[in-house]
Amino acid sequence: MNLRTFLLFLLLPIISSCLTRQQNPPPPQLDALPQQFSAPPGSIDLSTEWWKDLDSKELNTLMSEAVNKNFSLREAYARMSQAHFAALKAGSAQWPALSASSGAGHTDRRSDNNQTLGSDNWTLALSASYEIDLWGRVQAEITSEDLLANASAEDTKAALLSVSGQVAENWITLISTRQQQQLFQQQLELQRELLQLILLRFPLAKATALDIYQQQQAIEKLEAALIPLTSKEKTIKRQLAFLLGKARLDNEQLQADQFPALPEIPGVGLPADLLDQRPDILAAGMRLAAGQHDITVAKADLLPTLKLTASHTYSSDGLSSLFDNWLRNLAANMVAPLLDGKRRRNEVERVRVIAEERLAAYGRVVFTAIREVEDALADELQYHTSIASLNRQQELSDRTIREARTRYLNGGTGFLNVLKEELNVLQVKQDLITSEEKMMLARIRLHKALGGSWMSHYLKKTNQVSRSLSSLRL
Repeated sequence: MNLRTFLLFLLLPIISSCLTRQQNPPPPQLDALPQQFSAPPGSIDLSTEWWKDLDSKELNTLMSEAVNKNFSLREAYARMSQAHFAALKAGSAQWPALSASSGAGHTDRRSDNNQTLGSDNWTLALSASYEIDLWGRVQAEITSEDLLANASAEDTKAALLSVSGQVAENWITLISTRQQQQLFQQQLELQRELLQLILLRFPLAKATALDIYQQQQAIEKLEAALIPLTSKEKTIKRQLAFLLGKARLDNEQLQADQFPALPEIPGVGLPADLLDQRPDILAAGMRLAAGQHDITVAKADLLPTLKLTASHTYSSDGLSSLFDNWLRNLAANMVAPLLDGKRRRNEVERVRVIAEERLAAYGRVVFTAIREVEDALADELQYHTSIASLNRQQELSDRTIREARTRYLNGGTGFLNVLKEELNVLQVKQDLITSEEKMMLARIRLHKALGGSWMSHYLKKTNQVSRSLSSLRL
């Protein structure tokens, strides 16, 4: 067989494969996004930590510990490193593989005259192999793993965003719980003073036994209401300690009992901005793109592979003459799949369906993000209106209770009316605390929904991954 015939034989599978190779169809497009949110677009700086706008040293300290010690974040960092090394491992396929081997042996044999003859054998071999990336399979695998590594980095950013939100939410809820405790304690002291006043009026026939029983019952209810609040405070402290990677927190770390001043609602930008701001959207998009490259890999597996191999072997019966005897071999090996029970074709369909799943996941994440922004905006505006109404109610309730107490002391009304107004004042103040808490929580959800780039400051490993992957692409 001459060289021309050999080359033609070698290229026939390649030529036939080129005739049947198909390009991946472009991924379907999502439905059109809304042009803008219900709030004015405005602008917001998402490159800095959002909680610093609340101007609380205590919260800043808690956040600093959480981003470094939280167990979920440490798991995310480890997963990111795993994806990083998986990408580096895939990248090694674009380089030739070189291996070396050596051996030494001794052989004894008996001759015809019953003498034992011995001989030594020394070998040293170098071999190299390289796959020609005819169909882009190797590059597609590298690109897919690269995208998955970057998606893992975005997952870590999303975990940072989630943990920061959990810390802030628990901190705000703790402040709300403490304010309610203070409210009930103040009300309890007031009701005890009122009970003493009733007891003084009772011998003078200006109060009845029913008044005493009703007031004692009101005090018992207040004391009972403090029990779950105390338990809730301890639960929140344990949750915060867990988020900070600790068994418990020192009391000095949690002193705040007043809500921080809430800045005005920031500009939220446009819905399309979320595509570049939300780490979960970026991660879903990268996995979707990786799925398209996985289809390329699966299709290329249907086609022949071409590998080049080379070896150089030294052998001798003595070390001194080892490099005098050598054998060199060069070869090209082409393997084309013929029958595999449709395993490869089924793999193509499997990865295609995975890509469809990732497209659906991408759409879900995008529209979930839009809904979360709208929900947070609506909630904050609702509670802002509610707080304004409750402030007016509190002012009216204070006037009403003062009037009721005056009339009771002057004998103009029964004690039941006073007790009713006392409970009404307590309820309004409690509702006000709860509404302020929910408005703060809505702002936190808004920041979580908007995403941002501030998480990159905490991902030193992300920069290492990017540098390593960049150095891999020569």
